[in-house]
Amino acid sequence: MIYESTLYKVIRYVFLVLASIFVLVPLIPLVFMAFKTGEEYSSTSVLTPPSNWFNFYNFGYALRVGHLIKAFLTTAVILVISLAIQILFTCMVSYVLHRFDFRGKKVVQTAFTLTMFIPVVATQTLVFRMMHAVKLVNTMWSVIILYAGVGIIGIYIMLNLLDNVTKEIDEAAWIDGASFQYTFWAIVFPLMRPACTTLLIIQGIALYNDFYIPNLYLNSNVQTFTVALYKFYGSMSTPFEIVSAAILIGMIPILIVFITLQKYIYNGIAAGAVKM
Repeated sequence: MIYESTLYKVIRYVFLVLASIFVLVPLIPLVFMAFKTGEEYSSTSVLTPPSNWFNFYNFGYALRVGHLIKAFLTTAVILVISLAIQILFTCMVSYVLHRFDFRGKKVVQTAFTLTMFIPVVATQTLVFRMMHAVKLVNTMWSVIILYAGVGIIGIYIMLNLLDNVTKEIDEAAWIDGASFQYTFWAIVFPLMRPACTTLLIIQGIALYNDFYIPNLYLNSNVQTFTVALYKFYGSMSTPFEIVSAAILIGMIPILIVFITLQKYIYNGIAAGAVKM
């Protein structure tokens, strides 16, 4: 039994080390190149460390010429508005589905579940025509509206949390004369904040990394960071050491969020892995 336990631990750590190597190896040359000068990049190996770790010229050039600061601000505005709407609507929809029985409830639940199996690309022709008809294409509002939709993952997370919030709390409030709206906003909604935090992190990272929607609906004057980075990288005149610095800049916010709040991400994924 001790032998089997030791063997299991060895195999587990071997796989963890190999997985870490596969993840970290591509990042090491990226970090090295971001701090190199153009001459160093052309004359040294990608695995050779830079001679000066305080060479921040590439980062400044990328921020200035690639318009990455403006792209960061645009991304922040889109994420703040769309995530606020998405989380609010997700909480409201989940509360209704969990607390009330009504005709067509199973149909609504099934419809939300089926959205998981429909590729985003498959519906974009019709969605784009609708956005164009209301003159929202080439504006941030088109992306905000598409990002603000309620997703089934968020509903799973909220429903799992509401399983731990007894209905007796609602019933006690109703007996005291509270309305359904007051019960939700004053009593239930504050108890849903941990799930809201989890959804905020998971969706925030996903939307920050999204490229397809912003590239399709925004013009060159209004770009998210991923689109601005792609166009900056696509310029044939941009040296790759500067592109590496731009990529590293884009990774920093995600790394900070993940390292700081990783326990909420893991708990949220586990919370979403339940049956509705």
